[in-house]
Amino acid sequence: MSNKKKFFKIFLASFLIALAVLYGVLYLFLNSISIKSSIEGAPMPNERVNVLVIGVAKNLSDTIMLASFDMKNDKVDILSIPRDTYYPRKGYSHAAQKKVNAAYGAGGADELVKAVTGITNMDIHYYVEFDYEAVKAVVNGLGGIKVEVPNDMNYDDPVDDLHIHFKKGQVVKNGEDIIKLLRWRKNNKGGGYKEGDLGRIKMQQQIVKLGMEKVISGNIVANFLKLQGPISKYVKTSMTPKEMMYFANNAKDVKSENIYFHTLPGNSKIMEGLSFFVIDKDKLTKDINLILAKD
Repeated sequence: MSNKKKFFKIFLASFLIALAVLYGVLYLFLNSISIKSSIEGAPMPNERVNVLVIGVAKNLSDTIMLASFDMKNDKVDILSIPRDTYYPRKGYSHAAQKKVNAAYGAGGADELVKAVTGITNMDIHYYVEFDYEAVKAVVNGLGGIKVEVPNDMNYDDPVDDLHIHFKKGQVVKNGEDIIKLLRWRKNNKGGGYKEGDLGRIKMQQQIVKLGMEKVISGNIVANFLKLQGPISKYVKTSMTPKEMMYFANNAKDVKSENIYFHTLPGNSKIMEGLSFFVIDKDKLTKDINLILAKD
């Protein structure tokens, strides 16, 4: 056997072994965040998949986003749902229980999926659930995300050990500070987003967009491997490893300009002594039709 052929055989064998190891590591990582095995689940959607993204704080869904991935057109639409959205449920008569985020506290992610399905009339195929420690770890793992602070922020909650002190125009980057931007709505002594929680939602959307751009601009697989520690510790999903790999492979051609953000249409209103976000159902129907429209 010539030296050239021998080198080629050794190279090929080494490559296949490395590929198998990489696949194994990736599979084990995905399996660690999945609540299902690979043999479970209905047939995978092949044109559009809808995923409910749930950010949890104090056993309540603090961030609720419905991501709709149009695989045919490499387009992602993300609909933010205010946590104070009015959504009464049978058997829950207390005013605070009529907010959509209370559905998570009552029955976890599955109950919140039912609530958001009822609000949007969209089939939700999967959910991804994370807490703010996941955000901090992922942002730091990506090397930080630069965000300009839009308001003077001065808020302290000793019970929650939350202390937010930023100046307008200040640029923050690390995970711990990004979490504070995600959580801030108003100051202790007054002053906050002019739009209330809708202002906070815009900040959440900005941060999500910056994070997504950073992930997809590099090697997606390499980024996931780099983030496997924090993700496996703080993230859970109803997707199986096989489903995650399938959708990740389909998402590799999505460009940042094809990621669109929307917010549930409606207005704030005081009812039963509490502030609720009341949905404009006619406008919502038009928005959903726009998201689902086929090119």
